[in-house]
Amino acid sequence: MLPFDSEPTDWRDLQDRVGQLFEELGCEVRVSETVALVRGKKEIDVLATDFGVVPASTYAIECKNWSTRVPQEVAHSFRTVVADLGAHHGFIVSKAGFQSGAYDAVENTNVMLLTFTELQKLFVDRWLASIAKRHMPLADALFPYWDPSGGKRPPLSWGPPEQEAMHRLADAYRPFIALGPTLSHTGYRMPLPMTVSILDERLDVCGTQTIATFRQFYDFIETNAQTALHRYRKLFNEAQPGSA
Repeated sequence: MLPFDSEPTDWRDLQDRVGQLFEELGCEVRVSETVALVRGKKEIDVLATDFGVVPASTYAIECKNWSTRVPQEVAHSFRTVVADLGAHHGFIVSKAGFQSGAYDAVENTNVMLLTFTELQKLFVDRWLASIAKRHMPLADALFPYWDPSGGKRPPLSWGPPEQEAMHRLADAYRPFIALGPTLSHTGYRMPLPMTVSILDERLDVCGTQTIATFRQFYDFIETNAQTALHRYRKLFNEAQPGSA
């Protein structure tokens, strides 16, 4: 599995997804950035600064959502842009691939020619670790509720209905439980596919949802974080932020 579940729909989607990928790696990203070069100004589709490596590195990325393979002339021109910019690495990302002469043009340089799938494969290991670590605060906020060692204790007044509601919450928000310390370091202990319950406002089960990919897993985390926290706080009779 890769960071994205589908291919880009057009050139702007390709550019945006490439920018999103590098942003999720922890890079500082600028899309459609105009830079000054030796021969004048040039717009770079995606320019990323990677502070996660030492020394910090700059990546320049050209996105080609063409229906034909990228020719040698484009690769040669971009190689010059990368050199003038002083970027540590350059990538041309092409929908249809590259002509053989394009590979000759970047041989023994710091420019790589990749499809969008190949770009994802190149960075998938780092992406898995980076995005898991990025979402850990959401899991940390819920940890005290579903694990007794986290410090929360169910009220003594709880009866079978509250205990059953607790079990339903744990099942509905199991991705947060899966997002543990091991996952934040490696990204590989993700138990997919996973099917979770969908709860209504009364915490009754009204359906199920199957999470089958990395992207679906982290989209679920982002989408449900605040709802999950609100429901746990309400069950534990805790004051909600902003309440009187």
